[in-house]
Amino acid sequence: MLADTGRAFHYVDSVHLGTGGLNSSYKGKGVIIGIIDTGLDWTHPDFKDSLGNTRVIRYWDQSMPDNASSPLQYGYGFIWDSTSINNNTCTSTDNQGHGTTVAGQAVGNGMANGTNIGMAPESTIIIVESDFTRPNWSLTVADACDYIFRVADSLGMPAVVNISLGSYLGSHDGNDPAAESIESMLDAKTGRIVVVAAGNSGNQGTYHVHHDVTTDTNFVWLLNNASGSAGANTVFFDLWSDDTEATFDMALGANSLAPTWSDRGRTQFHIANTSIGTVLYDTIWNGTNRIATVEFYTEIVNNSYHLQLVARLDSLNYRYRFETTGTGSYDLWSASWLGLSNMINTAPPTSEFADSALMLVPDAKQSIVSSWNCSEKVLSVGNMQNRASYINFNSDTVTFPTPPGQLSVNSSKGPSRHNLIKPDITAAGDISFCAAPIWFLTNPANYVVVDSGGWHARNGGTSMASPVLAGIGALYLERCGRASYQQFINDVHTTAYTDLFTGATPNNAYGYGKAHALNTLLEEILATPPTITSDWNSTLTSSATSGNEWYLNDTILAGEANQTLTITPPFGTYHIIYTNADGCSAESMPLTVNVGLDEIDNSLIQTFPNPTNSVITIDYEGDVNSVLLYDINGKEIELKKINSKEYSILNAPKGNYFLRIKTNEGIFTSKIIKI
Repeated sequence: MLADTGRAFHYVDSVHLGTGGLNSSYKGKGVIIGIIDTGLDWTHPDFKDSLGNTRVIRYWDQSMPDNASSPLQYGYGFIWDSTSINNNTCTSTDNQGHGTTVAGQAVGNGMANGTNIGMAPESTIIIVESDFTRPNWSLTVADACDYIFRVADSLGMPAVVNISLGSYLGSHDGNDPAAESIESMLDAKTGRIVVVAAGNSGNQGTYHVHHDVTTDTNFVWLLNNASGSAGANTVFFDLWSDDTEATFDMALGANSLAPTWSDRGRTQFHIANTSIGTVLYDTIWNGTNRIATVEFYTEIVNNSYHLQLVARLDSLNYRYRFETTGTGSYDLWSASWLGLSNMINTAPPTSEFADSALMLVPDAKQSIVSSWNCSEKVLSVGNMQNRASYINFNSDTVTFPTPPGQLSVNSSKGPSRHNLIKPDITAAGDISFCAAPIWFLTNPANYVVVDSGGWHARNGGTSMASPVLAGIGALYLERCGRASYQQFINDVHTTAYTDLFTGATPNNAYGYGKAHALNTLLEEILATPPTITSDWNSTLTSSATSGNEWYLNDTILAGEANQTLTITPPFGTYHIIYTNADGCSAESMPLTVNVGLDEIDNSLIQTFPNPTNSVITIDYEGDVNSVLLYDINGKEIELKKINSKEYSILNAPKGNYFLRIKTNEGIFTSKIIKI
């Protein structure tokens, strides 16, 4: 079958079946999965239920024109609900295909033809179609997370957000405004998880340098970019540091080419953390000949120092060297595929150029995307090969040299700039077949990447690995809906499996290893349902010492979380929802306390014998309206009336009971013992 190697790799099938030690089947029911991506073709059957109704409850299209219908909290885009989707008035869709395949990996239910079922096929879906052209785009992703969590809260449901999007430029420390906003949402409430793609630049070569600055004048050598994003014939790079480490001196110089490699000029040295927010202008001169004009753009972003240097070149016959000296440290990214400048990774021998000993050689580390992916509070996912071959819609067999289970060469590597292990985990991404837009599936030009069933198309990368973990997160929250993001991350790390491909873990390629859904769920210990006992006066007591939420007539009693609850008239039906340390909840049986009359004076009524083994006699001069017998857990026990004063308790096991007698004058409660 084409469908489902990803589920097998990560032991998801066992979770769907409820085997391997689980108490029941888990498929994501009652959990929201929010997909922030390029949109969704909601007409695909894999996103509908068995009755043909959509599983998508909200679709926020951030790319639609801002108008009066834009969501009030954010002020842009347009939100469609399930009614608009079911009656086909929703005009938003996925014109790129990426979002549909990502969603299929996480939530597809195989309704199209019974195959290619995703990780959480019974989950509820929210889609946010991202607008990559909006100013401060990363903050619109944070808005999308906030929206998904708000809707989930309004429905009383836990939620997982998948973000298979990101930028390779940025602070790479998880301290930027968008990342910190998402972190605050995760900290605000349990039952929230964010899963993200680590990136696909692992095969882009060496485009990163980390340097702990010394008094030696070390340098990074850069080449002219004839068509860089800063303009034709420029040198352009992106540098980040902690503001406390941005104490080094910096300059840009020029070297002639072989065989002389001689210095031709440099700017003056500038202290990195001076003139923050003010552009520094300088010039490289060779005598009276201008080689380049140089602009230093600096800013502080949440305690991180950011420098972008742009040199506009008069002469193209040089290598340009970014020089630092003094103290401090920094990380620098630069490559032509990013619209910046390529760095030189080999130096001439020191016999030709003595300064070669001071050249910094770029590496392939920190190729992960920035922002939320570098947060310690989100789960970052690397990508491994899912399949070795498949049969396409043309009936051709397509094969691949990379063995299933091996990390893709494109999967981005960590760590974060603050040396946090990233990615956290690895999942099957490359050569995955998932739901795709109908317009894509029906175009014969695409049949080479459409499976033999015709309903699913190939995609890959960390974009497809991330929704594997998002789906597992939904299974996890179905089991324990009040688990925290930190519990999920810890359990994913602890239960990850390793093999010859992963080597020793954790590392910055596979993270902690490969995801194991079954063992991740088994880490969460289910809660034991609590019981309620009553003193039949004014106090109810839970069997759980902590983690209680008391309810009266199915309404939560705000602030009542202790083991005991003091009750007052009017009474009603009480129950507890108990949540254990793993975020797993269980509900008690209800206990009904009679409403109305006050307790009457015990001297007015007599019950005997006590203890008894068979019959209780009630001696009271007035009318007795009802007599009820309860065990200590509040369960009513059958009580047989013999005559107006005598009642049989022969059917009750030995133990302690409460006899509750209702009269016209009030209610009388007596503790009795059956022997």
